[in-house]
Amino acid sequence: MNSTGKLASRAGWFRAAILLLVLFVSASAPLAAQTASLPDRLPANTVFFAHWRGMGAVTAGEKTNHVVQLFEDPQFVLGRDAILKSLRDSIAKNGSATSEPEQAEVLSLFENPAILGVVLNPDFNKKTASDEGAASPATGFFIVYDARGKTAIVERLQAANRAGGKEVPKVMSYDFHGTKVEARTTGTDVSYTALTSRYYLLADQKAVIEELLSRYTSESPADSITQLAEYKSILPYLSPGAAIELFARIPNLEKTLGPAQLEKPGTRFVENLHVDRIRAFGGSVSFSGEATRFHGAILGDGSAGALFDFAGTSNTSFVTQPVVSPGPIFGISRFNFAAIYQTLRAAAQPLLTPQQAAAVEMYEKMAQGFLGMPLTDALQLFTGEVASQTFFAEDGSALKSYALSIQKPQDVLRVLRAAGGSFIVGEDTSGETTYLDLVYPYTDPKTGLKRRDFYYVAVTPSMVFAAPRKAVVREAILRLNAKPDSAVASGVLASPEFSHARSLLPEKLSGLSAVDLAQIPWDKLEVRLSQELADAAKNPPNSNPPSSAWLLTIKPEVLTRHVHMGVSGWWKDSSGIYFDSYVQ
Repeated sequence: MNSTGKLASRAGWFRAAILLLVLFVSASAPLAAQTASLPDRLPANTVFFAHWRGMGAVTAGEKTNHVVQLFEDPQFVLGRDAILKSLRDSIAKNGSATSEPEQAEVLSLFENPAILGVVLNPDFNKKTASDEGAASPATGFFIVYDARGKTAIVERLQAANRAGGKEVPKVMSYDFHGTKVEARTTGTDVSYTALTSRYYLLADQKAVIEELLSRYTSESPADSITQLAEYKSILPYLSPGAAIELFARIPNLEKTLGPAQLEKPGTRFVENLHVDRIRAFGGSVSFSGEATRFHGAILGDGSAGALFDFAGTSNTSFVTQPVVSPGPIFGISRFNFAAIYQTLRAAAQPLLTPQQAAAVEMYEKMAQGFLGMPLTDALQLFTGEVASQTFFAEDGSALKSYALSIQKPQDVLRVLRAAGGSFIVGEDTSGETTYLDLVYPYTDPKTGLKRRDFYYVAVTPSMVFAAPRKAVVREAILRLNAKPDSAVASGVLASPEFSHARSLLPEKLSGLSAVDLAQIPWDKLEVRLSQELADAAKNPPNSNPPSSAWLLTIKPEVLTRHVHMGVSGWWKDSSGIYFDSYVQ
């Protein structure tokens, strides 16, 4: 377990821990029956936690869950090991990498439950908080790990960690009610660790680890985060028996920050956004069925003037859906652009000096003269729906096309002409559709030479299309104009698995996305990635291998043997925003 002091080091350790968590199925044996939930002992002033329930919550689905079966497939082992090697190489850049046996021990730790999070620091003194921050920060980071059966491994890893690292830390220990607490100082930062007969604890604040020790060594704490109304409101949106559970809430900034921090522009801007109307966020990852499911909610006051205004209304259909049909990957979301601008402007306006306010007003007038209409009117021309589809060229490169729902197409054209300016090198009209050819300069990353690339835009009475190929734009318009009785679904939409997964989501949505793994040209992607690796090898050390190089170790037929489809959706109502995803 890493317990280095500097915040940057802890952030790097945290990212490594999350990546290891994704590799949960690399562990070899399931944990037997789990005990009471770790969150039940967290203090009520916890503002965020991520709870890993242990391998038992994963392996319980090995007979039915497609994702679990993929990771347990012997032919996937090479891909898994390649990811682990990439992780070890990343760790080695910041210190000594673990050996193969140590790595296996680290992975075995994921058999047991653990929880990490952020809590309000009991030692924080609001009155003495200075402009540079209080001696004791307002929040503290922590990890609690159920170490039963793993104590020897934890102790060995602690010893290895003391001996490793680029800086030699100062280590001291003290007794807290019969438990040894080790304080490790690196530079100006200190981290605290403790190992009881049952738990391993890590925190970056002394008061935090002592409060957690009191809670995790007592019979039953008097209060808990799980007793709060905010947490209880999220429970209906968490899967029973989920392997991973997330929860967060917005603390009262007036009570948790000092006067100097409250007066900072960033803090006041956040307050003006009315984040206090967001009551809670929660989600969970479950492997209990055939599909791996991630779902949850952001709950709060959804009335006008709050952050929820950014989300468009939920309806039974999307006007852009027919035009994203051919590709194996698509995404559609509905937003309120005018509300987003007005919300951000309203939050910033009280913070502006008279000179800044005058400058903003001047820029808005300039934008109005440039666009031919007020900025808010220009934003309302785009009625909110944004869609994209990903398709693949013959050389395996991924290309994207876009569609935006609009009104008043002539006004939209005027805005696009003004914004495009000299980049527009051609324009023609066919029926009610106007095509714009755009060219933009760029620097070739391989040769450093200046080059030009083309992009094509089409404006119809109800939609704007954009794509790197004109033929793609024309095909999208043909699908848009096709009669309903003659339209034939293709791509992701033609898959029966998509229809099944879509039926699991609510009828009314504000966003929908999907990926059909079977329709991705893996052979072309493999050729392209191999070429990129070869090119990188020719120019060391100035070029690095693609971060996706490990994909070459996974045979596409192994992947698609188990996992075929991913579908996600999100929606809103007056109480919040909700999301649900299935991978099967």
